Amino acid sequence: MRARIVPRMLVAAFLLYGLRGPALSSTAEGKSSHTAKKSGVAAMPIVFYTPETRLAWGAGGLAYFPVTKDASVARPSNIAFSAVFTQNKQFSLDLNPDFYFPRGFHFQFDLQYAKFPDKFFGVGNDTSESLEEPFTSRYWKLRVEALKKAYGDVNLGFQYFFDSVSLTKVETGRELASRDVVGSAGGVASGGGFFMTVDSRDSIFFPTAGSFHQVSAAVFGRALGSDFAFRRFSLDLRRYFRFSASRVLALQSQLLFQTGQPPFWRMGMLGGEDGLRGYYLGRYRDNNLIYVQAEYRWVPVFWRIGLAGFAGFGEVTDRLTAFRLGGLKYSYGLGLRFVFSPEQRLNLRLDYALGNGSSAFYFTAAEAF
Repeated sequence: MRARIVPRMLVAAFLLYGLRGPALSSTAEGKSSHTAKKSGVAAMPIVFYTPETRLAWGAGGLAYFPVTKDASVARPSNIAFSAVFTQNKQFSLDLNPDFYFPRGFHFQFDLQYAKFPDKFFGVGNDTSESLEEPFTSRYWKLRVEALKKAYGDVNLGFQYFFDSVSLTKVETGRELASRDVVGSAGGVASGGGFFMTVDSRDSIFFPTAGSFHQVSAAVFGRALGSDFAFRRFSLDLRRYFRFSASRVLALQSQLLFQTGQPPFWRMGMLGGEDGLRGYYLGRYRDNNLIYVQAEYRWVPVFWRIGLAGFAGFGEVTDRLTAFRLGGLKYSYGLGLRFVFSPEQRLNLRLDYALGNGSSAFYFTAAEAF
């Protein structure tokens, strides 16, 4: 499954086409000093660039509306949708309903269909570039989250995941064609579990203070209709330090621990536009993953132009006891920022990153973390 920035692009449309309010928190319902539209429809073109897709284009839209008359629910519910094509002949359709109810209840759905030519480099932390093999998959992906504000910045919830994947094209004589890799014959991964978030960020697009922490645990198994049995535990820790109105240090630690036999598309993967930039997403993959990254943001430097510098390191392993300092992969780079929406602190970013023998450009919306 690929990391995607399309929902963030649709949020940009949402903000620019009439819905005005404070810098939004991902879990808190902020109070607005502006008069916001109660309902409407926004639409916009979508353009971005990542190593996994190269140039991508399409269109998306967002319909927003209240589902309750309770005045304490400041954020309207919305349904985002998009269709995207890429230079790598990939195609995806996305539908993202997001509902806010009284008493802190929040329900979110993410449904995606995609045809996705991709690359596989084998499983493990020491795979060679020579193992690169192209493959194409078609998949349906569903993620459901039900969240309830518990106390202050603490939210508790339930998650459900469903993937239905088929590999429609593999190279004869290569690893995926041999069916030795878990998930190389396709199949269904179905699982659910619980998660908790603690979110005190002052903005979901450009946090300058506060923190975001999420811990989740899920079980995939036959009882839920899954072809694969495994357990996963993930931890996402983020902290933001403000030195001035325009200068921020952002820190993130990401951990994924899995037992059992997850399919290769559910393994931990280094790289992508949000993780260790500079690596193709999935260049290194395995059951377990850990990475740490930091980014210094100076936005704006002048007018609406800003700068960022970032660095990080991480590793994947087949078991927890196999993590070692000598296996760490590094990543570092520089980026330009353009303040797309000053009111919402939403930026467009252009990053150039380098890793162990690799480099990549990224053009996306919103910050990496």
